[in-house]
Amino acid sequence: FGVYCNSQGDVIEINLKALSLQGSLPSNFQSLKSLKILILSSTNITGTIPKEIGDYKELIFVDLSGNSLSGEIPEEICRLSKLQSLFLHTNFFEGNIPFNIGNLSSLVNLTLYDNHLSGEIPKSIGLLNKLQVFRAGGNKNLKGEIPFEIGNCTNLLLLGLAETSISGSIPSSIQMLKRIKTIAIYTTLLSGSIPQEIGNCSELQNLYLYQNSLSGSIPTQIGELNKLKSLLLWQNNLVGTIPEEIGRCKEIQVIDLSENLLTGSIPKILGELSNLQELQLSVNHLSGIIPPEISNCTSLTQLEVDNNALSGEIPHLIGNLRSLNLFFAWQNKLTGRIPDSLSDCQELQSLDLSYNNLIGFIPPDIGNCTSLYRLRLNHNRISGSIPNEIGNLKSLDFVDISSNHLVGEIPPTLSGCQNLEFLDLHSNSLTGSVPDSLPKSLQLIDLSDNRLSGELSHTIGSLVELSKLNLGKNQLSGRIPSEILSCTKL
Repeated sequence: FGVYCNSQGDVIEINLKALSLQGSLPSNFQSLKSLKILILSSTNITGTIPKEIGDYKELIFVDLSGNSLSGEIPEEICRLSKLQSLFLHTNFFEGNIPFNIGNLSSLVNLTLYDNHLSGEIPKSIGLLNKLQVFRAGGNKNLKGEIPFEIGNCTNLLLLGLAETSISGSIPSSIQMLKRIKTIAIYTTLLSGSIPQEIGNCSELQNLYLYQNSLSGSIPTQIGELNKLKSLLLWQNNLVGTIPEEIGRCKEIQVIDLSENLLTGSIPKILGELSNLQELQLSVNHLSGIIPPEISNCTSLTQLEVDNNALSGEIPHLIGNLRSLNLFFAWQNKLTGRIPDSLSDCQELQSLDLSYNNLIGFIPPDIGNCTSLYRLRLNHNRISGSIPNEIGNLKSLDFVDISSNHLVGEIPPTLSGCQNLEFLDLHSNSLTGSVPDSLPKSLQLIDLSDNRLSGELSHTIGSLVELSKLNLGKNQLSGRIPSEILSCTKL
C-alpha cells in the first residue's frame, strides 16, 4: 500500500499522502537508492530532513508539505540533479534557502511558502531555467531584494513572494519572464516604481502588488498586457493618473487601485471593459465625474469610488449594472439626485452615498432592491419623505439617513425590515410619532433632532436587543413607559 517497485524489485515510489504516520523522517534509506518519488505530505511527521537525502540521486519528486518538519533545509538536497518538484510548504523550516539551490538544474516546481525561513533569496535561483513555479511567501523573515537573476528563469509561470520582508524595487529583468502568468508580491516591503518593462510579460494574468510602498506612476505599458485579469495595486504610494491604456486590457476582471495618491479623472475608456467585475478606486485624490460610460460595464458587481473629490451626478444609466451588489461613492462632492434607475440594480446589497451634496427624493422603487442589507445616505441634502417601500427590504440590517432634509412620518412599514439592527434618522425634519411597531432586532435607534411628537408607546419594551436609544431634541410628550425596563441592554 503506497509503496511501488520496478521489475527488479527496487522501490521507486513511496506515496503515503494524508496518512497519520507521526514520528520523524528516517535517515537510513540505504535500500532505496532507486527511489524516484517520495510523497509524505500531510502525514503529521516531525523532526528534520536528514542530510542523507542528498544520496538519493534518482529522486525526481519530493513532497513533504503540510507537516511539522523543522530545522534547516539541508544544503545536501542540492545534489539531486534529477529533482523536478520539491514541495516543502506549510512546515516550520528555519534558516536560509539553500545557497546552491541553482544546482537543481531539472527543477520545475519549488514551493517553500508558509515556513519560518529567513535570509535572502540566493542569486543562484537564476540558474533554474526550467523552473515554472517558485513560491516562498508567508516567510515573514525572508528579506533582501528580488535577485536580478530571477529574469533568467524564463519558463517561470508563477512567482509568489507575498507576506515576506522582501524589499527594494522590482528588477527590470522581470521583462525576461515572457511566460509568467501570476506575480504575487503583496504585503512586503517593496519600494520604488513598477518597472515599465512589466509590459513585456505578455502572458501575465494576475499582478498582485498590494500593501507595499511602491511609488511613482502606474506604467502605461500595463496596457500591453492583453491577457491581464486581475490588477491589485491597492495600499501603495502610487501617484499620477490612472493610465488610459488600462482600457486596452479587454480581459480584465478586477482593478483595485484604492488607497493610493492617484489624481486626475476616471478614464472614460474603462467603460469598454465588458468583463470588468470589480472597480475599486477608493481613498485617492481623484476628481471629475463618474464617467457615464461606466454604465456599459454590465459585468460589474462592485463599484467603489468613495473618499475622493468626485463631482457631478451619479450616472443616470447606472441601473444598467444589473449585477451590481456593492456601490460605495461616499465622501465625495457628488450633486444631483439619486437616479431612479438605481432600483434596477436588484442584486444590490450595500449602498453608501453618504457625505455628498445629493438632493431630491429617495426613489420609492428602492424597495425592489430586496437583497439590500446596508443603506447609507447620511449627510446629504435629500428631501421628501422616507418611502413606504422601504418595508420590502427584508434583509436590511443597517440604515443611516441622518443629517438630511427629510419630512413626513417614519413609515410604519419599517416593521417589515425584520433584520434591522441599526436605524439612524437624526437631524432631519421628521414629524408624527415614534412608530408603535419597530423591528425587534433593533440594537441602535437615533431619532434625535427631528420634530417628532406624541407619547412613546409601551411597545418600546419589546425591543429587548436595544443598547442605544436617542430621542432627544424632539417634541415628545407624556411619560417614559415603564416597559422600557425590559430593554435591559440599554
